[in-house]
This record gives sequence, structure tokens and C-alpha cells, in this order.
Amino acid sequence: MLSCGGLFLIGMSMAVILTSCKGQMGKTDSEPVEVLGESAADGVVELQDVIAQNPDVFGWIYIPGTNIDYPVAQNMDGDDSYYENHDPSGFKESSKGGIYISAANLMDMTDFNTVIHGKTTDDGDMFSQLWSFEDEKFFNEHDRFAIFIDGNVLEYEVWTAYERENTNLLEKYDFTEYDGCKQFLTEMKKDWTTATNIREGWEQGASPENFLVTLTTVNPKNPSKQLVVVGCMIGDAAGTINREMEQDYQ
Repeated sequence: MLSCGGLFLIGMSMAVILTSCKGQMGKTDSEPVEVLGESAADGVVELQDVIAQNPDVFGWIYIPGTNIDYPVAQNMDGDDSYYENHDPSGFKESSKGGIYISAANLMDMTDFNTVIHGKTTDDGDMFSQLWSFEDEKFFNEHDRFAIFIDGNVLEYEVWTAYERENTNLLEKYDFTEYDGCKQFLTEMKKDWTTATNIREGWEQGASPENFLVTLTTVNPKNPSKQLVVVGCMIGDAAGTINREMEQDYQ
């Protein structure tokens, strides 16, 4: 169950007031669809109820105005391909898969870059609507998303969306070191084109001191490419997100 206090702003005209276990959120332009009995559209996720159904689940991602309102899992056995072909329950095989992070990421969301994977195979898949962020109007109108974890809700601002080579970011970059973080932030700009959407004010990008989430899905028409939608944490309702760094990020 979500348990924290404070004001959580998401979107230009929506707000979630978090109390001990309740919240309220304005309606979006996308009808909520419950998964494992939950939806974050009302600002409340009974996360412990979801975890009781699938212990691999540690969080919930919600992008207002889209159908992205799903649990986020990490396979307990360290099988990073498990949710490529299993649904969010963790029991049923599914070509659509689930939303997940690899074993290399921490479930407490304190990594420099948490990479969240989901499939695109048709319009009904869990991350198919990420492709909408390639549209400038959609990108401008959908600037925030939330991740609920046990005892906290985190807010992210979407600051860029672009296609890149379909490689594993966590294998290519060492995000535990300052230099690895800096390398990622430098090299990502090489993939930017005149068509790349970048949020105003973010032209210089983030820094290694930030907490990023990269939402990624493979291009089904060109599997050598993946779309990434990158968000930077701007809200930590419980004030518990800290990083123990192997190298001083100064």
C-alpha cells in the first residue's frame, strides 16, 4: 500500500494529494484499464496487493493520458528475458510480455539510470504508446509520469525521446561510475536529430547527479533500433531517494 504524505504534481492540471494510504487524481484522456486489480488513474495503487499476486513486482508506472498504467517487475531468479514472454501476473506466457527492469538495476529506484523495458508488437501492447512521444504535439502535452514504489511515489519529467541503436544500456555503460554516466549523457546527443523531441530547458541534458528513468521499446519494423523516452526525477514524495556512490559525483 502506498504510504506517504505531501503534494504530488503530475501534468499541467492534475495533482495527487497523498495521505496515509489514499489519493485523488483528475481524469485523463485515456480510459484506465485495471491490471492485477489495480490502476493508478485515481492516484492510488495498493502495491502490496499486487506484490501478493506476483512477488516479482516492486513498482507501478503511470503516464497520464496514455494506457501505460502497469506494474513493473524484476525477475527474482535473475532471468532478464522472463518478462519478454510472460504477462504481469508472472505465471501466464504472453507474446506481449510485461514491463520490467533487469537484475542490474536496483528496485529502490536509486540508480543513476533505471532502464524499464516493454514490448511493441501492436497498438494494444504495454509500451506501444511510447511511440506517440515522437510526435511533437503529444510530447509537449505529456510531460510527466509517475512511478509508485512501496511507501513512495516518484515524479519524472520527460525531457527527450529518440531512437537509438538497440543495445543494452546497462551493458554498454557503467552507471555506478561518474565517467559511465557522463559517457551516456554525451553519447546520447549523437543520436539526436532535428526531429528529436527535447523539452524546453533541457537542451543541455541532465547530469550524473540526477536520477533518470529510460523507458525503452524495440522497433518491431526495425529490430536494430529502439525508442527511448528519458525522464528525470523531479519529485520524491517521501524524501527517501538517495544514492550511495562508488565515486564522488562532484
